[in-house]
Amino acid sequence: MDKTIGYWIEKLIPLLIGVSITIVLFFNWEKACFLITESFFDKIVGITSTLFGFLLAILALLIQSDSETVSLMKTHKSFPRLISLNKTTVISSMVNCFLAFITSSSKGYLEEHFIFISKILESSTFGLFCFVLTSSFIFTLIFYKIILNDA
Repeated sequence: MDKTIGYWIEKLIPLLIGVSITIVLFFNWEKACFLITESFFDKIVGITSTLFGFLLAILALLIQSDSETVSLMKTHKSFPRLISLNKTTVISSMVNCFLAFITSSSKGYLEEHFIFISKILESSTFGLFCFVLTSSFIFTLIFYKIILNDA
């Protein structure tokens, strides 16, 4: 299958956003301390665990679907790409949920004893959160396009 512009958007945009935000946050950690609080990381746990469940439910719907659009996607070999995007987003949301929980529960101790590790953990957790949100947004747009094509 040829790599289209959509393929590169699906693959690169979330990655570029996540990595860029991680780097910016790491190097401007002192200025962003109002953003990266324990309660914020608690909210990330809630958001990513909800996204995890939502995306697994959507996966079940897609796999069981016999709609024209899904059948066409299977014929044109783009269905595995959609499943792969879902899988990447589900796994990254699960990892992000775990990282946010660890960050939230150890934030005070790490900042007091291991500031460098704290900066790495907090900025990468936030960057991964941005990756998850962007990937989820792209996946949701694709899913709605599938639904609207069959309406």
